[in-house]
Amino acid sequence: MAGSPVVVLDVGASKVLCLVGEVQNNSQVKILGLGQSPCTGLRRSAVIDMPQVAESIRTALAEAERSTGLKIAGAYLGMAGEGISAQTSPSTVGISGSSNPISEEDRDRALLAVAQEQIAEDQTVIHRFVQSYAVDGEPVQNPLWLHGNRLSIEVLTVSVAEHLCTAFRHAASKAGVEIAGVVLESVGAAHATLSQDERDMGVALLDLGAGTCDLAVFQGPMRHVEEIPLGGDDITRDLSVVLSIPIREAEQLKCRFGSVSCPGEDGDQTVTYHTTAGRACTLTKQQVSMVIEARQREIFEYVRQALVNTPYNEHLAAGIVLTGGGASLNQIAPLAEEVFGHHVRIGVPQDVIAPVAVNDPSYTTAIGLLRFVAGGHSTPAESPDDDRTRNGFAHALGKLFNFF
Repeated sequence: MAGSPVVVLDVGASKVLCLVGEVQNNSQVKILGLGQSPCTGLRRSAVIDMPQVAESIRTALAEAERSTGLKIAGAYLGMAGEGISAQTSPSTVGISGSSNPISEEDRDRALLAVAQEQIAEDQTVIHRFVQSYAVDGEPVQNPLWLHGNRLSIEVLTVSVAEHLCTAFRHAASKAGVEIAGVVLESVGAAHATLSQDERDMGVALLDLGAGTCDLAVFQGPMRHVEEIPLGGDDITRDLSVVLSIPIREAEQLKCRFGSVSCPGEDGDQTVTYHTTAGRACTLTKQQVSMVIEARQREIFEYVRQALVNTPYNEHLAAGIVLTGGGASLNQIAPLAEEVFGHHVRIGVPQDVIAPVAVNDPSYTTAIGLLRFVAGGHSTPAESPDDDRTRNGFAHALGKLFNFF
């Protein structure tokens, strides 16, 4: 029997997407309702027009409510952008009685020691992912029932700027919905596109958004997250400036004819457009693609350098997965392979039942958020002291850690 329906909001620089759905017993995601609305109230990941963001959320929610016949009171919010930070923290605890095996209580003490570490006052923790265990300095996959004197653990803590959480919660409140929890969008995108084998082998996930690109690296668990402050809107602005056309027409041109390469006869086909002065002009598809390729290559070079700066670039045996709306550009995978030097594939949502077609990279994050939340991983991190008082020690750790 499937669980109760859940609601997720993917608030991006180009649109707000609201999904209502559930996960079936066979792990398929069933979409019960969908609503979306254009959004112009964000620049990169920052709110620059609160009323416009609130109105976009309200419109998407209303459409989702009409498609499901349900009244939506709360939703989980996907979060990304420059306000996201991640840090790795170690912890070591002593094991009493060397003749006794390491217990769940010993492991929980090590986890809680990490959870009690202070983060910046202006940050809110949204995830903690266990990176590794070691017993007496020797790495192990699972420390339970092993013998030793010291248990060490390393945890990746992901947090978000408090002011961003406050801004989005305020916008949602104005739209008539309460934010039940916050999930890193890269976590959602990974749940929609990556297999466990890919994570174990080593893989990078690049979500190509309108305002920014979000990079996440996996070697087993998530190891690294980073925002790239460039996105599809930069390509649109380039087309607008080079061709002297309005932003809206540049976006339409990109969506209709967008490609990073148009070799052969296809590239010789002509595209007609009107400048802001009203003059009709004609270009070939190849000329349009040259403008797009220049900026897309710059974005990929930026990402490549970000990967080189990590210890993982040489260990991505499963390559790089591109997703998000920007991954829909024609011939984008070959350009990415040329720049990155890794195998590249386009990630689209898998195992989805929906009343409309959603097998498109632009739906990946929202569907992955839904899968993550409905799978029971979504409880936001809270103060360990508060949780111990209310519901006990084990419940506190369940809230504080996502064993991804």
